[in-house]
Amino acid sequence: MPRVSPESIFLIMPSTPSILVTGGAGFIGSNLADELIRRGAKVTIIDNLITGFRENLEEIEGDFEFIEGDIADRAVINKAAMGMEFIFHEAAVPSVPRSVANPLETHNACVNGTFNVLTAARDAGVKRVVYAASSSAYGDQQTLPKVETMSPEPLSPYAAAKLAGEYYCRVFTEVY
Repeated sequence: MPRVSPESIFLIMPSTPSILVTGGAGFIGSNLADELIRRGAKVTIIDNLITGFRENLEEIEGDFEFIEGDIADRAVINKAAMGMEFIFHEAAVPSVPRSVANPLETHNACVNGTFNVLTAARDAGVKRVVYAASSSAYGDQQTLPKVETMSPEPLSPYAAAKLAGEYYCRVFTEVY
């Protein structure tokens, strides 16, 4: 699967790209959306506010559209993806302990949600999806920093779900 740096995305973006940020009310997603807006993008954020916060949205400088919705709902993500050129997929239930306590919630958000984002992107003709993976996929390996050439050793439902998302991204890159 090709790795993409944030800077390389800006090199291939048209002057005013339409970008969807999933999980845009989270810490990473809201900061990413803020930077994209600063760089001239037309940004739409989708977040179900389960782990994201409206306060993070209030910190974003500039105009953006906000959709309060769940990427696990195919109709919602299909509608949100329409007209987008790029999707930054940051949405997840980002907690190992929470995934142990409620693996179904984690699977639904991280696996089903990612699959829905990818199919919506394919159907809408999105140029590129950038996926936020997790180092948790590499488990408790002693080597630091963790690098992508390490063998995955997920130790939690969260890690397994994020790894499944990576595999789906790889497959969609090859097939579509």
